[in-house]
Amino acid sequence: MLKTIFSLLILALFISGINSQTVKKNKKQISLYAGMGVDYGITPDFNDYLVAAIPYSTGDSIRSFNAGIEFFGGFEYELSKTISAKLDYSYFIRSLSYTYSPAIFDYTINSHQPYLFVNYLIKKDHFVFKFGLGAGYHFQNLDNKVNNSTTISYTSGGPSIRGEVSFMPMLSKGFYGYISGFAFGNFYGKLKDKDGNSLKAPNSSVEATLKGYGIGARLGFLVNLN
Repeated sequence: MLKTIFSLLILALFISGINSQTVKKNKKQISLYAGMGVDYGITPDFNDYLVAAIPYSTGDSIRSFNAGIEFFGGFEYELSKTISAKLDYSYFIRSLSYTYSPAIFDYTINSHQPYLFVNYLIKKDHFVFKFGLGAGYHFQNLDNKVNNSTTISYTSGGPSIRGEVSFMPMLSKGFYGYISGFAFGNFYGKLKDKDGNSLKAPNSSVEATLKGYGIGARLGFLVNLN
């Protein structure tokens, strides 16, 4: 009798051990990530404004495409073995200036960029590939430095979409590198000051926006929390 009970206890412990290992292996990951990126894109409406606002002698120096930097971070949760969702936030900044004495043409653009992403996962022993599609609503601010003592601020908002491909090599247990490339499209509204006046070039009725499209890259790290 005691031998039978002892055998049953051993069997139960064995089954429990197998189950615990299975649960651990299939455990859904919760991750945090952060890093820095570079965006390279075009804002056609804003470029048209610059061409109209800045004297013609410098108009040909206005580049169609411009680069900016972003600082990003986020939270990701695995919904299944192949699907995850993540909340992503980045702070984007770009500055540009043109010299035409005595006038000053100095602009600083920053944007708060939250996204909700859905990712498709390809998981291997030492790395992970992720293919993601995200959408969000962004908030922009443009500072127009009219002269050394006067800066006029304009704001706008609007939706954005982004597609991203990420490669995450395992650096140590639960710690990964974060390397990604992405393409984006922004559909922002008109830039307006605190009184509701739109940003327009002198003698022009065209109202400027920061909507546009482009590509970018990110470099950072990801940490599994469980």
